[in-house]
Amino acid sequence: MDILSFIGLFVLLLVASLFSFLETASVAISEHKLIALADEEVWASYALKLKRQLERVLIFSLFGNSFFNALVTTLSTMLVLKIFGTGHELVLSLSTLLVTLMIIIFSEAAPKIIASKAPVAVLRAVAIPLYFLFIITRPLIWFIDKIVYFITRALGVGHADGTSLDELKAIVADKRSPFAEDHRSILLNSIELEQLAIKEVVIPLRNAEIVNLDDELQNIRDQLQHPHHTRILVCEGSLDQIIGFIHAKDILSLGSEEYDLNDLRGLIRKINFIPDFIPIIKQLTEAQKQRERIFVVVNEYGDTLGIACLEDMLEIVFGDFTTDAPHRSYLMIEEAPGQYIVDGATLVREFNEAYNLDLPASYDAMSINGLIMKHLGIIPSPNFCFRINNLCFEVLNVGKYWAERVRVSQISE
Repeated sequence: MDILSFIGLFVLLLVASLFSFLETASVAISEHKLIALADEEVWASYALKLKRQLERVLIFSLFGNSFFNALVTTLSTMLVLKIFGTGHELVLSLSTLLVTLMIIIFSEAAPKIIASKAPVAVLRAVAIPLYFLFIITRPLIWFIDKIVYFITRALGVGHADGTSLDELKAIVADKRSPFAEDHRSILLNSIELEQLAIKEVVIPLRNAEIVNLDDELQNIRDQLQHPHHTRILVCEGSLDQIIGFIHAKDILSLGSEEYDLNDLRGLIRKINFIPDFIPIIKQLTEAQKQRERIFVVVNEYGDTLGIACLEDMLEIVFGDFTTDAPHRSYLMIEEAPGQYIVDGATLVREFNEAYNLDLPASYDAMSINGLIMKHLGIIPSPNFCFRINNLCFEVLNVGKYWAERVRVSQISE
């Protein structure tokens, strides 16, 4: 009889451990993984049903584990009293300590560690039987769940906060995360894409390839004979009057014979105008839907800021692609340690990334020229010097309305 009691003790510990297995494995495994496995293995479909009721499954696991652990404690106490009788407080205390250690090791710690390391193997073994036990005890679990709900409401505890973008970036950036370095970079850039607007990738009109229909026809023909891009913007009069674009392959269709403006107008394709504040991630989706690769960007007053290309949006995520396009060849060189020559149209973000600097980039000062104009409030003259943070700026060349080329030098404190 005593042997059967000891066997019953270990059986109760084993059953209690099953609930610990279920509790930890259900939390450790992702729902996406279970969805993928459910098409191939029956147990995964039951595990998925449990995963989708995680709060009640946790209550079920805690209830089952606590219930059988209590039975272990009761049975062990009865065994000690039966073997040694009453009046042996020291023996009873030692047996209580021993049973506590057994519960911690065999019913709590070991099952949870195993389940956290191998949730698939654990759920393969316990998901189906414990699912049916969960269904049987559902009324009791529902009752406990409602009590817990009213307690949490009374304490003012709501739903758990979702993972913020900063937390997600920290998880991906962690060197211990299971991502290759290039994959980690793509993921981090994708997360940051949520916070970037189209203004980040605007190409100024002065750096774009544009055909003006008001120019001499022969000049237009010469320009289109050797285009640098597959899509050439078309304006009529001023640069602000963009009416569309021409695809390079359409120009070839005209043949070698001379063509007139009417022929060119027949090739002009519609181009969409988008606001500069629209998120890049949203515009990528729109570009995919509309099958478009180039857009004209305007500000809140309707003024044309420049163009945005699908390639530039993608390069924020995947890094630079090989290209010799003129509008992408912004000067940015290190002429001496801590001293740089940079084009005014270069984005502050790109300059910071290239040389590990911390110049401030804001919504209204994306480029080096924008940063200078915002800081000074005027269009600087050549050789004008000023300081931003620990960097000295020297304006080398000035265009009509912008700083074309700047020398940036680090200041030693």
